[in-house]
Amino acid sequence: MTTVNSVGKNRHIFIGWDSREAIGSIVCKFSLQLNSAEPKLSIQYVNQKQLRKEKLYYRKSFTNANGQYFDSIDNKPFSTEFSFTRFLVPEICRQQHLDGWALFLDGDIVVNKDINKLFDLADEKYAVMCVKFNWLPDKTDKQKMDGMIQTRYNKKLWSSMMLFNLNHPAVKKLDHIAVNQSSGSYLHKFQWVDDKAIGALPESWNYVPEVSSGDEINAIHYTKGGPWFKEYKECEYAEVWLDYLNTVPKNFIINELM
Repeated sequence: MTTVNSVGKNRHIFIGWDSREAIGSIVCKFSLQLNSAEPKLSIQYVNQKQLRKEKLYYRKSFTNANGQYFDSIDNKPFSTEFSFTRFLVPEICRQQHLDGWALFLDGDIVVNKDINKLFDLADEKYAVMCVKFNWLPDKTDKQKMDGMIQTRYNKKLWSSMMLFNLNHPAVKKLDHIAVNQSSGSYLHKFQWVDDKAIGALPESWNYVPEVSSGDEINAIHYTKGGPWFKEYKECEYAEVWLDYLNTVPKNFIINELM
């Protein structure tokens, strides 16, 4: 089921799924549904295991003794099961004959406002829209949440929430071949699209504690660690995520895990 915006374009939502942090993705979906004025949102998880079954994802990686993922193409570390599969969202939409705009968001995000207000910002002149962070982790910050290696690169965090214009030629280049065979830098540094075709979204839609500024917070991104990890149970805005968790019906969680 898809939703249609005021100008007649379909809207689709994709949430990154990591089996180690499944509860984060489930709470993310619940927050989207809870705050939406539209009762029937089109929401799917970007699940690497399922994408491998469908032969859409066959990129190889390896894991060291500490559980750290490394990509086999460039031997660089990555931290989640959806680090690369996020860029398959346009391909998934093509496979499902979905048109219009598709939103990808990391599973460690909760959305506090009606997500349709974000879709209302979609501008046809852009291939993709995101919050254009001007941030790099401190050189002394060596680890991310769950002990994963922290990496520093241009356009850091830009790909954590992307609004794809499915009809744009640059987005059409993101097929399963490009995603499976391109370097991580090509994908995460947005080298597949001209900078002029990257639109800016308000920072309030991807608010990262200790990184973002401003008083308006439409979505909280716990990229430095969320309260589902014991060591981050008292992180900033932990109470917001926990309130959502405590509101989620048990049947909702069970159904999402099946």
